[in-house]
Amino acid sequence: MSSGIGFSEILLILAVMVIFIDSKKIPGLIRKSFRIAGQLRAAVKKFIDEFDVK
Repeated sequence: MSSGIGFSEILLILAVMVIFIDSKKIPGLIRKSFRIAGQLRAAVKKFIDEFDVK
């Protein structure tokens, strides 16, 4: 089983975005989604580090 998003899934997501979302809003949405993903990753790392017994 493969984890993560592949190239074809990214193309599908971009195609749906172009169809349903105004093209001027897409760059802002992409930046915002990467920012949220980074914050989520940092929060998960902090959570894991709190319970990591060494």
